[in-house]
Amino acid sequence: MTMHHAGIELARDRLRKSAFNRSVINAEMFDPEAAMAAGFLDRVVSVEELQSTALAVAGQLKKINMNAHKKTKLKVRKALLDTLEAAIEQDRQHML
Repeated sequence: MTMHHAGIELARDRLRKSAFNRSVINAEMFDPEAAMAAGFLDRVVSVEELQSTALAVAGQLKKINMNAHKKTKLKVRKALLDTLEAAIEQDRQHML
C-alpha cells in the first residue's frame, strides 16, 4: 500500500530522518524503546507506572495557561499545519 501524503508529512515532522526512512519507506515496526528513540513516543513507562505518570503529566498541564499554550502551539506548528493542509488536498485529488 502506498502511504498517503498527510501520513508522510506527519511522520516527516515527528521522526528522526533515519527512522522516517525505515518506517515510511521500509514499513519497519519498532519496539517501545526504539519507537521512543525514533520519535514516535515521548516517554515509555511500565504498566505499573502508567497511571501515576499520566496523572503527573496531567497535573503539569493543569498548571499552564491553556490560552497561551494553544496560541503558542499554533505558532510553533503553523508550517506543519500548512503542509498538512496541502497534503490532505493532494490525497483528496488522488482519491478522485
